[in-house]
Amino acid sequence: MAIYHFSGQIMSRISKNTGKPKSPLACAAYRSGERLIDDIDNKVFFYKRDVMPITHILSPTNAPEWASDRKRLWNEVNKIEKNYNAQFAREFNVALPVELTNEQQEKLTLDFCQEAFVDRGMVADIAIHRDDEDNPHFHVMLTVRPFNEGGSWGIKARREYKLDDKGNHILDKNGKKAFYKVNTIDWNTKDVFNIWRKLWADKANQYLKENGIKKSISHLSNEDRGIEQMPTIHEGYIARKMESNGQRSDRVSLNKDVKKYNQKVSDLQKFKLKKEHLLYQNKFSRKFSPMEKKNLSDIAKQLKMFVNVQSISERKQQLSDWKNSIQFTKDSDSKLKQLARIEKEENLVESAEEIFNLESTRFIEKNYPAWDVNSLTLDEKIMIVDKTIQNNELLSEDELDFIEEEVYSANLLKQINGILQDRFAFVLTINHKLESLISLKSELEKKLDISPSAFESTLKRAALKNPKEFEKLKSIIKNTGDLFKARDLMNEFYDLEIKKLYPMINAEKLSLDEKEILLVGTEYYEKSITLESIPTLQRYSLEDQVSLINLLTDDDLLSKETINKLYPTFQLQNPRYLLLFKDECLRNIEQLPSYASELLKNINPEEFATSEINKSTFVKELNVKMDEEIDSFESNSLRTGLPSGVTNGLLQGLLEKRNFGSKKQFEEDLSSKSKKRNIHKSGASL
Repeated sequence: MAIYHFSGQIMSRISKNTGKPKSPLACAAYRSGERLIDDIDNKVFFYKRDVMPITHILSPTNAPEWASDRKRLWNEVNKIEKNYNAQFAREFNVALPVELTNEQQEKLTLDFCQEAFVDRGMVADIAIHRDDEDNPHFHVMLTVRPFNEGGSWGIKARREYKLDDKGNHILDKNGKKAFYKVNTIDWNTKDVFNIWRKLWADKANQYLKENGIKKSISHLSNEDRGIEQMPTIHEGYIARKMESNGQRSDRVSLNKDVKKYNQKVSDLQKFKLKKEHLLYQNKFSRKFSPMEKKNLSDIAKQLKMFVNVQSISERKQQLSDWKNSIQFTKDSDSKLKQLARIEKEENLVESAEEIFNLESTRFIEKNYPAWDVNSLTLDEKIMIVDKTIQNNELLSEDELDFIEEEVYSANLLKQINGILQDRFAFVLTINHKLESLISLKSELEKKLDISPSAFESTLKRAALKNPKEFEKLKSIIKNTGDLFKARDLMNEFYDLEIKKLYPMINAEKLSLDEKEILLVGTEYYEKSITLESIPTLQRYSLEDQVSLINLLTDDDLLSKETINKLYPTFQLQNPRYLLLFKDECLRNIEQLPSYASELLKNINPEEFATSEINKSTFVKELNVKMDEEIDSFESNSLRTGLPSGVTNGLLQGLLEKRNFGSKKQFEEDLSSKSKKRNIHKSGASL
């Protein structure tokens, strides 16, 4: 069975167990099975093995030739790491999937080590051990110091001295110059270690899948995966050999106890699952009649899918798309069969919706007797029922009023997402796209000799004479219509959102571009922005700012995965979100470490968005202004006149673009919201 074992350690010159010095040559000899000599004291290290390990040395492109020689490599490490407590290597012990062949295991090992370690600048000394056929694994010893471009050893860290306001050195308690230790590499960080752990699971699962093995491993702990079972520990070759020889091994015995415990947990989980299933049935038996439950079950069997409100809504859209895709094709038996199937499934979907509608109506009539249930749409009824059950209490009038706008906004966004793949690129490039399509349309109509005065006849003639160009024209017309529709939907959606967040702003006076930056700013700061709050707006702590700057300027592809994991709400693909982050760091630049402020300029929001974004002068101009402020700060030796930022003024300008109507008019607009529909036809107020 494929297992996950990935443990690591730092190898130091002083042994933690004995307190005595040790040689990197001894460690390398033990793992590789090779006879190695320490040049410092001419001591020979050799450890005989019954099964010789499979060994490899992988080195980065800027490493010298001798890095591929095991004896020379670790002797050079021995020379450069001189301190009595120096760290000379990092080592990982990794279990290989027993389901893979020896060749597949070896290929997986090399692939992982190259991507995880060598591509980052380390030399990897690999030894695959197969002393126990049930426990194949590999050891990899890694250099802890980077190489310079010329092949010489680099430095692991540098000093950055602390200075006071006048530029003088600050002294520590011993009278020495105080300094920060700035690492030149990130190999010792917890984030990178977690990246390596995940990468191993991903690589192993990739090889298992490619070789037709339906098993997988996970780098997550049982607790993180929601598993109550205890993990077993790595037994190792020696422990298993002791057991096979009739001796007792604490590690093997512990695993036996853990397996017994896990079996009891598994039985208990099965009982819990059965109990939850019964409770679920009892809960919903109060809402659906026996006949309704039977009908829903029949519908689910015929549609071959789990039936709930969401799945029915999705299937309804799929059927509509399917019908549209074949309605203009030539009539045939296949087309008739498809249309018959679509019609059948549409009837089933309609029946399911009617059951959900009846159940929701009963629920609302019972719990909200003052409401006119007939004035509600199915989506609104469903949301009222769901939120009531989630809150385990009746909703207030304000909450019920808000549901109408929430459902409408959700449906609008659903339509927008059906048309668009990238909302941010769309907002920035909509006018350019429309101009381009309209220009192409005019050129094709001219080429096809389509006359506005005799449109239908010239159109038919063009379809016969130039079918390829005619199809292209049809596609352009459709795309143009979709863009106009998407722009209208986007404007309507943004107007609703701004009305909820900023009721005093007349959204119609803002451009689509301005609406987008205002809403992204609200998402970024996770609250509505006011003129008074603008000077103190901040989303990320100084520590988070430095961490994100490092990740955003790292060329490693895994950096994006790390951002998504550590900062799941960070909108990496949204250029405006990145502008707000960069501007926040700019306003805080005096507190950033000097290397971080230098890296800040390398953050270019355009690089994280789609290629279309390069056509946006808005993003480019704001980014240029920020870079100019960074340059101005860095060139100012006194560090006076701190940057005030760029986006603060932009947000202030948007908030000041108000409709300064009378207070009475504003209050009337707000009161009219509750009168939009006659939902309280009878009964007392809730």
